[in-house]
Amino acid sequence: MILKRLFYMFLLATLLLSACGKNTAPKEAAVDSNTSIEDIVSATVKSKFTVEDTKGIVTISIQDDDVKQGSKSQMLKDSAKIFAELSKLKSVKTPSIIWSAPLTEPGGAEDMNEVLNIYFSEEDFRKVNWANYSQLNLESIASHYHQNEALGQ
Repeated sequence: MILKRLFYMFLLATLLLSACGKNTAPKEAAVDSNTSIEDIVSATVKSKFTVEDTKGIVTISIQDDDVKQGSKSQMLKDSAKIFAELSKLKSVKTPSIIWSAPLTEPGGAEDMNEVLNIYFSEEDFRKVNWANYSQLNLESIASHYHQNEALGQ
């Protein structure tokens, strides 16, 4: 009887421990033919954004109101993830991401300005191996890369 109780207690403890050990890291969203560009962007950034898609020419404009030191690095990481997910959509041919942020003008007014612009031609976009997107240097592989001096180096 005591062994039976110990066995059930051990079984219960094992079940509880295995339930606590589940991986809680966010998983990559599965991209299929029903996934929209808006779904991909909203899964990556929490900022306001717009998407223009004209026959595979995709322009994503993101307005990041929370720009601070280190934002360039995060913008590049988020952009690489978005491009990697977009590469899974056959309809996307030439994607670009434009980041805007509030910058203080000389007069003290704060206006939304373009701070980062990344564009890929169809040829360049297709030849990139997006599987390891976190290791890619978008500054050097993009067909066009421009950043505002406010982002620094």
